[in-house]
Amino acid sequence: MEKKYFLIIPLFFLIYSFLFPIPGGDDRYLKPGNGIAFQSQPKLPELPGRECTSCASASGIYALGFLDGTVLVDGVPLEDQRPGTYQTVYALALSSDAEYLAVIAGLYPQSLSVYQKKQESYNLVQRIELSDSVRSNTFMAFSDNMLMYEDAGGISLISMTTSGRFTMEFAGALKGVAYDSSEDHVWVLAEKDDGSRFIHLFLYDGSLVASLPYSGQDKFLPFHIERH
Repeated sequence: MEKKYFLIIPLFFLIYSFLFPIPGGDDRYLKPGNGIAFQSQPKLPELPGRECTSCASASGIYALGFLDGTVLVDGVPLEDQRPGTYQTVYALALSSDAEYLAVIAGLYPQSLSVYQKKQESYNLVQRIELSDSVRSNTFMAFSDNMLMYEDAGGISLISMTTSGRFTMEFAGALKGVAYDSSEDHVWVLAEKDDGSRFIHLFLYDGSLVASLPYSGQDKFLPFHIERH
């Protein structure tokens, strides 16, 4: 009897890990305490006189954004003058190969800046003026050659290869995003004003494939971002 129990216990954990895999994906972090839960929360560095507001890492490259608008890439300041009365960095994202860096920063106007790595520095290749709607850390991430970022209309996407722009539109507030660069779709969890939640399945061109009520099972999808 003891041998049977000895075999059952590891079998249980094996089945559990198959049904509920640990979420994967590139490292993307926001400052702890902002209401967004990520796979892990690293301790942001303490720099005298500076408050770190966002960070991202990929392929051994580490980027930090600060309240005063400074962006450091592996400790080196990003050389670019962005428009805006206020320069606070609200979101950072690095592509998986660290070739592209995206920054949402500033107010009046607020802008999304995309940089491409050339030799040892990042050069500005695209800048988009936003609607000044972001006042706190927001979702932004690369999935393969697509940049996704949260805006007032839902989630916008920009192709790094074609510069094409698309939008995933949905009703309610963004609560979760799940994606895999090897797949051709994105799962979006949204909550309406009445508290009901829905899962929406989108293609990367913004096409809505399906929508279904969300039962509230937190393990249903490996969300890269999850708001409560």
